[in-house]
Parts: sequence; structure tokens; C-alpha cells
Amino acid sequence: MKTESQELKNSTENVISSLVRQTLIASVILLLIVLVLARFFNERVTQVAGLFLDYTGVWGVGLSIFVADSVHVFFPPDTFLILAVATKMPDFWVIFFASVGSLLAGGCSYSQGRFLLPKLTVFSKFIRNHEEKLEVYVKRFGFWAVVLAALTPLPYSWTSVAAGAMKMRLDLFFAAALFRIPRFILYYYLIKGGWIGI
Repeated sequence: MKTESQELKNSTENVISSLVRQTLIASVILLLIVLVLARFFNERVTQVAGLFLDYTGVWGVGLSIFVADSVHVFFPPDTFLILAVATKMPDFWVIFFASVGSLLAGGCSYSQGRFLLPKLTVFSKFIRNHEEKLEVYVKRFGFWAVVLAALTPLPYSWTSVAAGAMKMRLDLFFAAALFRIPRFILYYYLIKGGWIGI
């Protein structure tokens, strides 16, 4: 008969291995999308990217990722990395602004969970339904739940809201959120490799 700690360990291992699989699958899908865009829609994507980035500049990548990571709907921030790669923007500045935008978005979502969520009445049920799905991760993994959300397809914005609602220490939250930076570095160079590999 399994003890409770063994069951928890097995369950944790299952969650981690599932998230690793999802991350690998998402990475392969992203690479395939980039390859298709680069091969068949290169000119069109480059034109759209040029218009977007001529208007906003490299800081527009950070602003767009801020919106993508703070609005609680699924909109992949990697879309804007593709646009940046298509216009051959400098690697350092793209990664810098993407990371800053995402970290600010995480802080915004954390603040929503900590300060705004308890005061909402009209939207509280909707928000609680989404947040409760991720509270399990935050309760079980704490700091590591935010790290997992920063690195994997686990929704980063909703995990940040849950961390705020559960009053995770702000310094711990931001230390975990810093794992968004290696995620953006990895995905940026994955996209760039797929784009220039054609």
C-alpha cells in the first residue's frame, strides 16, 4: 500500500513529466509554424512585421508581449518574436524588451490577484473558476509553480493571478518570474534558427 507521500511524489512526477512533454510538443509546433511561415509566407510576414515594427520600434515587442502576458486569454507572445526575427531586429534588444514586457505583465497579473480580485463582484466567479484550476499548482509547488508557468505552456498570466490571490511573497514571485528570460532566449533562437534555416 502506497503511503501518502509516495502518492504525492508520483503525482508530482506525473505533472512535471506532462509539462515537459507539453513544452517539447509546443516547441516542435512553434518550429513547424516558423518553417511554414518562412518558406511560404516570408514576404507577407516580413511586410506585416515591417509595418508593425516601423510604427512601434523594438519597444513595441515588449509592449505587445506585456499585453499578451497580462490579458487572460490565450495569445502566444511568441507571435511578436516571429515578427522581430522577420525584420532582423537586434537579438539583444528583442530579448531584453520581451523579457521586461513579460516580467511587468506578471507583476500586473500578480497585483490583480492580490489586490483587485478580492474587490471584484461582477467578474469574481469567472476569474475564480480560472484561478482555481491553477491554485492546485500554486498550493503544491509554490515558487516552482511560477517557474513552471514561466517555462512551460502552463498559463503564465493565470498562474501569476493565482500566486497573487494566495499572497505569495512578492520577492519569491519575481525570483520565479525571472525564468521567463531563459524561456524567451530559447524560443527566440528557436524561431530565428527556423526562419534563417530556410
